[in-house]
Amino acid sequence: MTSVSVGVEPYFGAFILETLTVGMYGESRNAIREYVQNGFDSIQRAVHDLEILPAGTGKVVVSFHPDFAGLTIRDNGAGLSVDIAASTLASIGASRKDYRTDAGFRGIGRLAGIVFANTLTFRTKATGEGKQTTVTFKADNMRELMSPAKGSTLTADALLRQCVTVQIDDVDKTLPSFFEVVLDGFTSPPEECEQPDLMAGFLSQVAPVPFAPDFPFTAEVLEFAAQGGIGIPQVNVILEQPDEDPKTIYKPYGKVYSVQDAEDLVPLAKVMPFYSPAKTWWAWVGYKDVPGSYMEAEYRGLRVRAKNIQIDGTDVVRQIFQQRAKSNARYQDWFVGEIYVDLKAVIPNARRDGFEETKSWQDMQKEIANSVCKDLGSAAQEISNEAQLTLQKLTEKAEGYFENYESLKAASFKNKDKVITLSADITKIQGQIARASRNADTPTLASFRHLGSRLADAKTEAISQLAEPVLVFDVEQREQEIQQKVLEELMVVFAERLATPCLNSVRALVKDVYDWPPS
Repeated sequence: MTSVSVGVEPYFGAFILETLTVGMYGESRNAIREYVQNGFDSIQRAVHDLEILPAGTGKVVVSFHPDFAGLTIRDNGAGLSVDIAASTLASIGASRKDYRTDAGFRGIGRLAGIVFANTLTFRTKATGEGKQTTVTFKADNMRELMSPAKGSTLTADALLRQCVTVQIDDVDKTLPSFFEVVLDGFTSPPEECEQPDLMAGFLSQVAPVPFAPDFPFTAEVLEFAAQGGIGIPQVNVILEQPDEDPKTIYKPYGKVYSVQDAEDLVPLAKVMPFYSPAKTWWAWVGYKDVPGSYMEAEYRGLRVRAKNIQIDGTDVVRQIFQQRAKSNARYQDWFVGEIYVDLKAVIPNARRDGFEETKSWQDMQKEIANSVCKDLGSAAQEISNEAQLTLQKLTEKAEGYFENYESLKAASFKNKDKVITLSADITKIQGQIARASRNADTPTLASFRHLGSRLADAKTEAISQLAEPVLVFDVEQREQEIQQKVLEELMVVFAERLATPCLNSVRALVKDVYDWPPS
């Protein structure tokens, strides 16, 4: 292998430095999302445009370095030809992507890693070429030169000339194409870059990965996608970490879920589709039979996706719920699901936390509000109302406990074991009443409170019978005993210290006032 260092001069236009401020990338972990998206786009191009990669064989591998001080993201997509690789990678804002078809489209996401890596390296090779291009950014130097103290003294062109190197190496042209991002030497990285479990959770939400094998509604959702006319493109994302087997990343939806106040894990009862009248989006929503919010943030709420890439988290749809009524925002957490949008209709903003405020996006929000959010609000209220019907069941159960209480009371609570059992049963149903009360309307809530008060009284009386009898305490007798003891001790002191005439006077006084010693 031979290599040649290439200067960066031919590859830069005149760009103002403000274009490079680190604040433009939002949360630093979004750098990983950007690189996975870029890998996904490259694989899509290799499969559909160049036809050099069989469908289903594309993959993006996210690998932790042995010391967890670095990260590599590598895909087996189309790569970049040596003729354009350096000019594309070393220029700011240079992008050949079409926002209508590609997940990434700004041409600036590739530099997101400069926020927390000391060195950012891109390495790529195109199919059939005997050249491999490596572009290295000295990110630590860039951050220093981009600081407020120095940022105004350099143009972007000058900054990049100081901080970027390009190298082209000879390689075997039969080697497959690839693109690789290497982040070395972390400085205050996002937690996901040092904790594989967090990285897996993050990728499961944002990346265009398949549904998990235990998700029971995959076939139905894919049928919804076919009906909606907007597909769910997927790529295999593999997470590698030291001393562990590689882990395939899936969407976070599974068979059962944690739900607030539910004693057991809750399955989805069904999934239902929603379709845009304008055919610019479609959605699937999972319904459960119990009220309350999902507990885990990784799957809670409806998420908007473009090309199967998550746009923001749950705030986009939460805001649409609020357009109908502020109180409806809580229903966002009562459901799971996804809304797939057509990139020909809307444009994600640069930070991927929403969409450009075009008329098309405004119209789409109205459609989602009037169909998805309206229906889910009604469904949530119906589930809540059904839960309130448990008042009858809880009342029937409580009446059984009241019968036990009356039987124990008639027997003077002599069977202590049964008293303990009754107390435990009442405690359990009190918890059930408390949970049911949280979603009850005013009349039902009043009934729950009355029932709970009766149960509390019964339990209090039953428990009181478990205590041993308490001896009656004679306060007056105790006071006399204490008084006698004090007088005895005082008379001993007086006998030692007072002359006989004086002592006799004290004794007479004590006898007259306290009648002590008794006759």
